[in-house]
Amino acid sequence: MPVGQEIISYCSSCKLDLKHVIVAHKSGNSGPVAKVKCHTCQKIHAFRSNPGTRSIDAAVKRKANAAAAREKPQVIPIEVEWREQLSKQQNVKSQDYAPTKEFKLGDVIEHSSFGPGVVKAVKDGNKFEVIFQKDVKTLVHKLKEA
Repeated sequence: MPVGQEIISYCSSCKLDLKHVIVAHKSGNSGPVAKVKCHTCQKIHAFRSNPGTRSIDAAVKRKANAAAAREKPQVIPIEVEWREQLSKQQNVKSQDYAPTKEFKLGDVIEHSSFGPGVVKAVKDGNKFEVIFQKDVKTLVHKLKEA
């Protein structure tokens, strides 16, 4: 369909299937219709094909998807996760934290400021994450003594 020809398209402003004029194609005049201009509101927008196929079912699905996106995922409080991690590591001996020591995943450490914690992840180089009662902290390890 050439530019300037009339076509039926869904107008996102008018919320109806209306007559539009083709103003652009995706790849030259032979490609699919990209942009159209509404005869009623005179706005230019993306072409939306299949007039009349927008049903109540589609609207219901969109609303359901939007509602699901708004729902917040269940967040586990940090203290609950901390207790679970410590209970899993009951048989592991606690180590005092020092930046010169090396720690691995699952180690239980005792920090002078943050208290007991469990190594949650070992990051690149000399960093690791520890879950403490109130927060997750990134600490350093494997530093050379000066």
